[in-house]
Amino acid sequence: MLVSIVIPNYNDIRIERTLNSIYSQNKKDFEVIVVDACSNERVQDIYKKFPINKLIVEKDRGIFDALNKGIQEVTGDVIYLMGSDDYLPKNNTLMDVIQKFEQNSLLDGICIGCEFSNNKGKIIRKWYPNSVSSKKIKYGIFPPHFSLFIKKDIYSKVGLFQYKEFKNVACDIFWLLDLAIIYPKINIQVLKQHYLIMEYGGSSTGSYKAVIKQFILVFKYTWRKSKDLPIWFLLSPIRTFSKLFQFKF
Repeated sequence: MLVSIVIPNYNDIRIERTLNSIYSQNKKDFEVIVVDACSNERVQDIYKKFPINKLIVEKDRGIFDALNKGIQEVTGDVIYLMGSDDYLPKNNTLMDVIQKFEQNSLLDGICIGCEFSNNKGKIIRKWYPNSVSSKKIKYGIFPPHFSLFIKKDIYSKVGLFQYKEFKNVACDIFWLLDLAIIYPKINIQVLKQHYLIMEYGGSSTGSYKAVIKQFILVFKYTWRKSKDLPIWFLLSPIRTFSKLFQFKF
């Protein structure tokens, strides 16, 4: 089983740490696709250190546009999206993920935990789902998208991220909502012993203001999808406040 790892980048030298964590994995059944919107010579020198399977260097319209480009290039059985500031601290993560997929052909995906650190490496927020289900997603209890290993055929049916309509805000949330609607019995297993470390400050996680902006967009989207999401009135508040309480005050 081949895992396709898609990494969007925008002139970020931290991608060296990301790539190091991938190529240090003791299971090598993976391909790496990097989509870079703008890189200087220093970043290009980093890429030369690794056997990247496909490097796309061209302008894009934001992170979800870049992710879409990478997803369309994958050849593996499972897709894993990863930020250029993320890394896997354990070198047996991919081995365990692949092993679970091979042991259970009915699995649609694997979810690992997510820990957020500041620029000094201190963990300031943790996000470990107890379980993942379509019902929970419809109630606004989402897994961290960058902690999901999802089979390629699932992406084929759910589609790409709707970045144009939502201007690159909360597009992963809308994708997960569509996933829950299309797959009401999605089978995603949680591996609590594994986790991803993400340096804090993304466009949808970096501040309380960003969380509130998500609240508004998710409310509008669930209103539109209310026929498929009968509990739309609970979705957005639960999503927002559950996220706020993940912070370490």
